[in-house]
Amino acid sequence: VMCYKGVHTATAALIASAIMAFGTTDGWMTTMTTTWVTGVGTFASQFALAFMSAGIFSYLMRETKCGEAIGQTFIKYVGGDNAPFILAIVAAILQLAGIQTYIFIVAAMAFGLMKAANLPIYIGYAAVVAVPPIVSFTLPGVTAMPNVLPTSFLGTTTWAAPGLSIAISVLGILMAVFYLRYLIKQARRKGIGYTTDASKEYGASKEFGDIPTPPFWKAILPIILVIALTSFFQLAMHISAVNALIFGMWITAGVTAILHFDVVVHKITIPRALSQGTTEMFPFIMMSGCVFGFGLVAQKAACMDYLIQKIMSINVNPYLTAWLSVCLIAALCADGISGMTMWLGTFGAQFAAMPGVDPGALHRILVASSTTFDSLPHSPMLAQGMGVFKTDFKESYKYSFVLTVLFPVIFSLVGVVIAIIFY
Repeated sequence: VMCYKGVHTATAALIASAIMAFGTTDGWMTTMTTTWVTGVGTFASQFALAFMSAGIFSYLMRETKCGEAIGQTFIKYVGGDNAPFILAIVAAILQLAGIQTYIFIVAAMAFGLMKAANLPIYIGYAAVVAVPPIVSFTLPGVTAMPNVLPTSFLGTTTWAAPGLSIAISVLGILMAVFYLRYLIKQARRKGIGYTTDASKEYGASKEFGDIPTPPFWKAILPIILVIALTSFFQLAMHISAVNALIFGMWITAGVTAILHFDVVVHKITIPRALSQGTTEMFPFIMMSGCVFGFGLVAQKAACMDYLIQKIMSINVNPYLTAWLSVCLIAALCADGISGMTMWLGTFGAQFAAMPGVDPGALHRILVASSTTFDSLPHSPMLAQGMGVFKTDFKESYKYSFVLTVLFPVIFSLVGVVIAIIFY
C-alpha cells in the first residue's frame, strides 16, 4: 500500500519492518538494529559488485548507442509488438544454460529494444519475469535448482512425470503469451510508449554530443560476449553465478570500450563511465537490501513456527496437501526453494511412500507450487529485478503479480487436478 501511495520501496520496507518487529521473538530493538540491518548488509555484500558491474556495462551500452542499434535492428525484422518476446526468449535461453544472473544481461539490451518498439519498460520487465516460473519450475529435464532439489528426497529424476510437466508448461506459456499480448495492445490503445520522464530516461544522453548509431555487429557483440564469458566461467570453471557475471561484465565492458574507442575515451571518458555507471545503481542496491531485510524480520516473527506447524498439519488429498503447504510456506519465507526444502526435509520421504502417491507427480507438484506465493511484495529477488530494470512496485508489480503469482497458482493447481485423476 505504501509503495502504491508513492512511498519509496526502501522506506516502505523499513516502516513495515519496524511494525513487524513488535511481534518478533528477539524484541523490537534487536530486530531493527541487528536482524534488519544485517539483512541489508548481507544483500549488499552478495550483490553490490554485481549491480555496479552491470551498471558500468549498461551505461556503456546506452551511451555508445549499442542498445539503440540492437533495438532498431530487431524491430526492423520482427516488429515492435514482438520486442517483449525477444527479451523473454533470450531470458529463457540463459535460464536453460544455467545462467542464474540472466536478468542483469537481459536488462542491458532491454532498454534499447523497448525504446525502439516505443513500449513502456514495465512490459519488458514483465516479459522477463514471466520466464523463470515456466523454465525453472515446470519444464522437464532442466537442471535448475528447483527441479534438482526434490530428486534427492523423492528418488526421482529431473524428468519426473514428463507428461504432467509438459501439460503445466504449455498452460503456463499460453497464459504468459496471451497476457503479454494484452499488455502490448493496452499500451498501444492508451498511447503509453517508452517513457520520456527525465528520471527514467534510459536512452543515450546528449551531453557527449551527437554520437552516431554503431553497426549492428558492433552493438550485439558485447551481449554475445558477456553471455559466452558468463557461461564459460560458471559451467567450465565452476565459478559462482554472481562472480561469473561480474568477471564477464568487466571483460565485456573493456571490449566495448575498445570497440567504441573514440566515443568512450574521447567523448564519455573512462573516469566518467566508471563513476556514473556504478553510482546510478546505488539506490537500487539499497532498495533491494531493505526488502531483503524485511524478509529476515518476517522470518523472526513469533508466529512463524506456529504457522508453519499448522500448515504442515493440513491433511486432505496428499497432492493437494503438498501443493497448499508449499505455497503457504513459500509465502512466509518469500522464497520458494526454501519453502520446498523445508517441506521435503519434513515430509518428503513420508509422502513419497504413501499408497497411491506417485513420486514423480509429487515432484512436479512441489516444484510448480514453490513458484507461487514466493513473489509477494517482500520478495528480494523481485526487488532486485525491478532495480536492474529501473522500475518500481507502483509501475510494475501488478503485472509481475499476474505472471509470477496468479498464473503459477493456476497452472500448479491444474497440475494437482491432473495428478489426482491420472497419477
